[in-house]
Amino acid sequence: MMQRTLCAARRSAPASLVLLVWVATMATDCGSTGPTGPQGGSARYEGQWTGVTSQGRTISFTVSSDQKVTAITLGYSFNGCTGTSSFPDLNLIIASGPSPGAPTPGPGFGYGSGPPDGPNYVQVYGAFSSYTAATGSVAFGDFSGCGNGGGIWSATKN
Repeated sequence: MMQRTLCAARRSAPASLVLLVWVATMATDCGSTGPTGPQGGSARYEGQWTGVTSQGRTISFTVSSDQKVTAITLGYSFNGCTGTSSFPDLNLIIASGPSPGAPTPGPGFGYGSGPPDGPNYVQVYGAFSSYTAATGSVAFGDFSGCGNGGGIWSATKN
């Protein structure tokens, strides 16, 4: 369910914003190799995670026992728009980055709510720096009456 205020039609592509937010996220934790389990076992992230965005809003997400992100809820406040976006019934695999030699914040996940050039698009990236800490970025694209916004976030496991 998505709640918004100040609605008026406006279209613009968030591609440069998405790239900027992604770069900011990578810069916050470059060089970390991410967590591994005891004696080489897999990391365990299951549980409820909560944190705050750079917009001062709450982000929460759930990781299942099979290590998948199953729900994301995040608040937003940018360009006069304030609300909450919720994405239940997800099945996002937590995976390592594409290049084992590249510096990454750790295993992570990503979600896009639809086509990047569509209205009210939300893109969320997250990476786990430990079993109990995660950071990421969020981009909001083509929100009616508000345009584009974005930021970074950090969360801890409850």
